[in-house]
Amino acid sequence: MAALAKVEQMDAIFEERKEMTALEAPLVSRGFLRYRAPSVLEKEVLQPQPALYRIDGDRITVEGPDVSRRDFSIDQYPGVRTLVESVRATLAGDEPTLERYFRVAFLTDVSGWQLRLEPLDQTIARQVVAIIIDGTGNSARRVETLESGGDRTVMTITPVTE
Repeated sequence: MAALAKVEQMDAIFEERKEMTALEAPLVSRGFLRYRAPSVLEKEVLQPQPALYRIDGDRITVEGPDVSRRDFSIDQYPGVRTLVESVRATLAGDEPTLERYFRVAFLTDVSGWQLRLEPLDQTIARQVVAIIIDGTGNSARRVETLESGGDRTVMTITPVTE
């Protein structure tokens, strides 16, 4: 967590695969993921349709082809805040925030580290079983969200080197 806390910014390419029991094939999206310490997280989807999700502090901005720009407070959607903090607090190395929203298990081995986050809020826990984040050194490389109905989302993160 201390190594993550030292990262001031991160730019990466992502691929996200949403596997749903109701669908025969996963839904796949690709684009860019950006983090600026301490509280800006941006997901720019390029495929299959362009969209932008930007979180800056407690504000969320959503833009897309089917959605005109919308700004709202993250506090309007407690479940969204929990999911956002799973990634944002991890990237910030912010263990107190993680522990506010999750039961946290941290494992390390020679290949890297893994965080297993289980929501403390029972309403959210009925939907999300766990969020598992794998990484190496000071960067997250994979985020897996396991849902109670058997659906899951896996985002692979490839840092952009400058």
